[in-house]
Amino acid sequence: MGGVRFMWSAVGARIAYTTLGSGPPLIVIPPWLTHLDALTSLSGYRRFHEVLGRDHTVVLYDRWGTGLSDRDRTDFSLDGEVQVLVDLADQLRFRRFAVLGPSHGGPTAVAVAHRQPRRVSHLILYGTGARTLIDATTWPPLRELILANWPAATRAIAALATPGCDADDVGAFAAVMHASATPEMTVALQDAAGSYDLTEALGQLQTPTLVLNRWGDPFVSPEAARRLAGRIPGAVLELVDGEAHVHLVGDSAVLAERITAFTGGAHHRSSAQLTAREAEVLQLVAEGCTNAEAARRLHLSVRTVERHLLNSYAKLGVHGRTEAVGQWLSRPGRPVTPA
Repeated sequence: MGGVRFMWSAVGARIAYTTLGSGPPLIVIPPWLTHLDALTSLSGYRRFHEVLGRDHTVVLYDRWGTGLSDRDRTDFSLDGEVQVLVDLADQLRFRRFAVLGPSHGGPTAVAVAHRQPRRVSHLILYGTGARTLIDATTWPPLRELILANWPAATRAIAALATPGCDADDVGAFAAVMHASATPEMTVALQDAAGSYDLTEALGQLQTPTLVLNRWGDPFVSPEAARRLAGRIPGAVLELVDGEAHVHLVGDSAVLAERITAFTGGAHHRSSAQLTAREAEVLQLVAEGCTNAEAARRLHLSVRTVERHLLNSYAKLGVHGRTEAVGQWLSRPGRPVTPA
């Protein structure tokens, strides 16, 4: 990592950022709360950025109002979020760049791709949607807890966002939130996010888009990820194993590998090959088996067969069963990688 640097944005705030790796630029939009120094304590932080940095100049920055960026903020508009990112790209003299929008960063990522189609080369949406992830029923009691007992709130949110992780990761993520912002700023950011709605923009996107999600994400179900991908022209959907919503815990390297494969990184072109199990499933489908029949013959659950098919669609760059079978049957040698 190149150390923390600062730039002045047109919004009137000083923004903290850092860069790592080399190659075509990829800007990671911060989710709800970030702190560039504190984030390094998460178990998947190093591996995630090592993988991305092999093929990209990765740019991380603290959201205005959080972390090492200026904490004073009164403008909570989506326009302000977009302006900060565009100013950062200009500061670094990026003519074109990929954008990763994890979690609460998704609406900003969609807005940037929608407003700057000639500059955004790839759009990656992880564990997110076109609107806030916290629904109108959940937010009022959570808001009250944040203002009444911020340490308890960070622990509760961390536990919800990191299922399947050990106590160290849960504690580390709670500490990241606590270090990132005051409870008042945390509430103000989410209050504003409740008004962001990029649903109409999804159908107008012109940027190659990857919708990436963990199967067990507690905030974004596989069905919600499918709906999101279905609204975006030509979007690729990829579902990977895991339960944590936070991308920097769990098997973060898998997420980074899928992102790099999508953007065309040289180190990950082999990711376009199917695993042995994915090939078996697709071959049975090509022979006319239904998902249930393929599951029975391979001694798998129907859901597992569906997961293998969705992963195959993403790797083959197709959008459905018929296209996948056609491409699979036409591939010379039908290469596979070990399961």
